[in-house]
Amino acid sequence: MTAKASATGAERRTSSPEDTGLSTPSAEVAAPEPPAGAGLLAHLSLETPRATLAYWAAIALVATSVLVPRLLPCVDYPQHLALADVARRLVDPHAPEHASHWVNYFTYNGLFHILVAQLGRLMGVELAGRLLVGGSLALLGGASLALLRALGRPPSHAALFVPAIFSFSLGWGFVNFTLGTALAVTCAALIAKALCRPRASLWFATAVVGLLCAATHVLAMLLLCLLAASLAPEVGWRHVGRPDEGRRDRAVRTVIRAVVALSPLLLGAAWCVAVYKVQYEWDPVVYKDATLEGTSPPLWQKLAFFGAFATGLHSDRTDQILLGAALAVLATGTALALRRRGASEADAVGARPVVLPFAALFGAYALTPMVFIGTHLIFPRLGQLVVLTAALAAPAFPLRLRARARRLSLAIAVLTGVSLLTHMALFAHETNDASRVIDDAPEGRRATAVVYSPETFSFRNGPLVHLAAYYGARKHGDWAFSFARYLSVPVRFRSGEGPGWPKIGWEFGPAGYDPRCRYARTFDLVFVKAPTDAPDEAAVRRRVFSVDADAVKLLSHHGDYWLFDTKGLPTDGAF
Repeated sequence: MTAKASATGAERRTSSPEDTGLSTPSAEVAAPEPPAGAGLLAHLSLETPRATLAYWAAIALVATSVLVPRLLPCVDYPQHLALADVARRLVDPHAPEHASHWVNYFTYNGLFHILVAQLGRLMGVELAGRLLVGGSLALLGGASLALLRALGRPPSHAALFVPAIFSFSLGWGFVNFTLGTALAVTCAALIAKALCRPRASLWFATAVVGLLCAATHVLAMLLLCLLAASLAPEVGWRHVGRPDEGRRDRAVRTVIRAVVALSPLLLGAAWCVAVYKVQYEWDPVVYKDATLEGTSPPLWQKLAFFGAFATGLHSDRTDQILLGAALAVLATGTALALRRRGASEADAVGARPVVLPFAALFGAYALTPMVFIGTHLIFPRLGQLVVLTAALAAPAFPLRLRARARRLSLAIAVLTGVSLLTHMALFAHETNDASRVIDDAPEGRRATAVVYSPETFSFRNGPLVHLAAYYGARKHGDWAFSFARYLSVPVRFRSGEGPGWPKIGWEFGPAGYDPRCRYARTFDLVFVKAPTDAPDEAAVRRRVFSVDADAVKLLSHHGDYWLFDTKGLPTDGAF
């Protein structure tokens, strides 16, 4: 009993300065990598219990914020959600959708659809989608912390990555890439541990997670390979040396360890190569954009507007302000480290940066174009991992400032969670009427959307562009401009079954809507977000349907959102 009380007292004396913010060498040593065999909680904890609680509270706010609105502020998300609902329906061998769609499981852009389709058999597909998006964010938060712990970096640096977790990519609705990035960072953490202490269990776990990443998104797999390859030489060199060993022998052992740690990624890489070969044979020109391939803004714009390219979510730019604050903390720690080259060993504990991944990811961000291999918005997707690798490369703060810096980092993380939750609540307020109109719609029809002003105050980038796809997911019908025409997604139109593409579309330009054109006649259920200069029903009818204003039937109206039935209109449109 006495020994136990003595140990407890000693523990309190050690932890007390952490809790109060005082600085002593025994209290402020950065948390090292957890020992072999340590439990999962050891890899997901920060320097103190309070810091751990604050960090995971921030992650919880970020992850659960997606449960607040019924519609998510992610541009392409409803398209992927609706395709997942089609995949769910195709599980039934007698489903009528078999006549028009099929599921291709051999793809590198499909794990989100497959998981949501399976979860959708147990719950509503919309809830399944939001749970998977929230789970991806939580997984990324945990994986980034585990990576920092595996490399012996200050765990509180993970808090400075939180402003980039709900990223530019998710804002545009790239849900497979979002899930793939979380898997990539998880795999990188496993590789980092294998570089430090190789084990067979880590090798097999890396192979499995790497293959899942490859099946989720090919760009996430490419980034995993780049991140892992840049980790290997630096981390391997630090952990293979012996006091009596020459540099040449050490280099050889570093290469051997790196090859062993990275070799499980060959499975996922082979998957991507095999998928590419199959899809290239289907359509050799699909991976090229004749007019925009290779285009990109100049480097100075990539640097000056980094916050917009890495986040760019909110119209009020609070996300960019919080990200800028996080980067400023990392930069300050780096500047202080450069000034204290003569610091004592106690001050330098935990201050061995891992810099090659940052150099690799920043270089990729700087050199990658906006449009690459026929795909748009490429280099901004790399901004998230630039922030994460900056956290790996930033030195620890001086011992006397470490507790204060940790509190500031955690405050930024928590504020990020609160800000995102607030913006989600505001987005719900702005779009609840749209959701109500979808609720009023009949099931199993073919729908399109004519959306004026697709942006909202809470989230920009036009999160309502694909409004009709929410109808497909909720009411199990078809929708205009379906992504089922793309090769890479798992749910695709059967050959010749998809509706013909209009010469002039209205997905991003509502003025192009012609209710009499052949494509519009295929989708005779029309959702409308009214323009600001159409204050009443008569004005909306005239603006959207022109000479057919009196021939369409109003089915629902809530706020700025309307639903019309255009069945029976003539088919003599211009295209």
